[in-house]
Amino acid sequence: MYFMKILRQDICNILHNPTLIFSNTILPLILIGVLGFVTKTSFGKEPVSSFDYYGINMIIFSVGMIAITTTNAFMEEQVKRGNFRIMYAPISKTEIYFSKILSSYFLCAVCYGILVPLCQYILHLNMGGKNIIYFIILLNVLGFCGCCFGTMFCCIFKQEEQANAIMQIPLFLALLLGGVLFQIHRFGNIVNKISMLSPIKWVVDCSYQIIYDNDLHLLLPLICGLLLLSGVFIFICQLLFKPEEYL
Repeated sequence: MYFMKILRQDICNILHNPTLIFSNTILPLILIGVLGFVTKTSFGKEPVSSFDYYGINMIIFSVGMIAITTTNAFMEEQVKRGNFRIMYAPISKTEIYFSKILSSYFLCAVCYGILVPLCQYILHLNMGGKNIIYFIILLNVLGFCGCCFGTMFCCIFKQEEQANAIMQIPLFLALLLGGVLFQIHRFGNIVNKISMLSPIKWVVDCSYQIIYDNDLHLLLPLICGLLLLSGVFIFICQLLFKPEEYL
């Protein structure tokens, strides 16, 4: 009962933050349009146009960035002040940080559950055709993992600014090695092998296999791997989170 009230309040806090809504709805479309237009002469029309390429990559990039949304939903100063009474509520500490994970995931699931079909059916980008649901499922699992990742950094560093500043280093490294901004294989075999350590790289490869090869063999192992990684992040949150430090 208390958990649902906290979760509902966390969702309302996110929905009342225009920056978070903009960054997970309009901004990905702007990135797709700008990058697709600027690079269209470098791509042919078949099988992958510049808009298709950056449509897939910028959606993955934006979902990966959901971790920053989570730190804001968890540690933003107004949210912390508004949730002062949580410290005295008869709930476990797990419910406090897990509501932040779920509320951020709710934003991710709704926004990209709308954006991906919009890109395919309205903007006519290739998001998988009949396999679009598998791409959306993969994005949902990646988003959940990102929410757990962002929450873990909040539990470690206790302050939004510090958590965001330090978290962005491994986050952007994973995104760069994942090849969402440029093709990483151009930098040689060593960098290409290192990139395989990035979960984003696996998500990108799996996405293109689903969309262009009708190949789902990586999907289930990757989902299991991301959920396992999410479990590790949640375990660290459970060890380190203290409600009195959150307030």
